[in-house]
Amino acid sequence: MSRIILLLSALLGLAISPAEAADELKIALQPLGKVPADVVEKARGYLEQIYAVHVEVLAAKELPASAFYRPRERYRAEKLLDWLEANTAATLTKVIGITAADISTTKGEVFDWGIFGLGQLGQRPCVLSTFRLARGVPHEKLLLRTQRVAAHEVGHTFGLEHCPTPRCTMNDAEGKVATVDAENGQLCEQCRARVPIAKISPADAPGPR
Repeated sequence: MSRIILLLSALLGLAISPAEAADELKIALQPLGKVPADVVEKARGYLEQIYAVHVEVLAAKELPASAFYRPRERYRAEKLLDWLEANTAATLTKVIGITAADISTTKGEVFDWGIFGLGQLGQRPCVLSTFRLARGVPHEKLLLRTQRVAAHEVGHTFGLEHCPTPRCTMNDAEGKVATVDAENGQLCEQCRARVPIAKISPADAPGPR
């Protein structure tokens, strides 16, 4: 069984060692700047519900000046990924940066496109921002949105592309927070089958109908 897990992991870019394959993977949440503790905690707990991982919360660090985009007073997501890759322990299988600052990336012909988060397929780091998720909603709504975006971006690092299945957490938000709100917060059956460490949520578990 462990050989199967290792083979699938290699195909998805997980870089899992034999010891890790027999146990939960270790990933980290790295707060960047001031992020409410309950936001970080909700994201941590939710990732452990969706994936068979142990999530460690690292001590908060300042946002790196190297990622700051002065013309728009926000941070470039791809530069945050570079910083996370270079400044977190290599023993961590994945690391997700979480910040309340606005972040952006290049999308098509738009150089500076504001986003909720960014994760590159099969790579180690990803990042999410609560800046756009918090606009005009109660705090509880922000917590729910943050959980879903965290699961989505980590899904990219585990090799999952955007998914067309309605309400799957891997739906492409296309910059619309309404898409995040419409998700059920779970990976669809097809996405779960592509990630060896995905869990079946209690709501989706087989049982009496």
